[in-house]
Amino acid sequence: MKISASRRKDNIINNIDYIIKSRGETKVSFSHRTGVTRATLYKILEGKVNNVQRSTITRIADFFGVSCEVIENYDLAHIETVERTLSPDGDKNPAAIPVIPQSAFLASSESRIGQLVTQYPVTWYFGDTSNTVALQVENNINNMFFPEDILIIKRNALPSKKQLALVYSPQKEIFFTSHGDPATFDAEQDSILLGAVIEERIR
Repeated sequence: MKISASRRKDNIINNIDYIIKSRGETKVSFSHRTGVTRATLYKILEGKVNNVQRSTITRIADFFGVSCEVIENYDLAHIETVERTLSPDGDKNPAAIPVIPQSAFLASSESRIGQLVTQYPVTWYFGDTSNTVALQVENNINNMFFPEDILIIKRNALPSKKQLALVYSPQKEIFFTSHGDPATFDAEQDSILLGAVIEERIR
């Protein structure tokens, strides 16, 4: 989407201001938690920065689980208002999360969300989106999920009693288990907990 530099600047200012207020942050807590210095934050919000650096936008987008494109090109307040009106999920906040193919999921497990949304297509998710990604199934997993299924994964999180754990081992590759305690993973297989399945989108 091509927009003018002045429109981009206004979108960044308005979206940062909206995000801070709607997520219950203060400018100080926002600065501390994103790593954007207070001086930079104040200059941006006061309109004194004409071309906000991409690295700064990435920090902000990554922290709040939205893409850089949304921060720069769209009115986030309007998007959330529309989604609250139309979505059966009510007042949950929508965020763009990267859809990562099964074959690339393990390799991307240490990458920042802000980086991943620039590499992969995104999908909207409603709810707490910190450290959340989507897994696109390419091969049958546990005879439960099949190619084209999309699974929303909370990375590095233990599942609740009703959720599945996404696990990797060299022997089994990516698989699922209902075991929520890392101690129950098969230590002999060097199993690694990748996260918890928080939503299933079956094709």
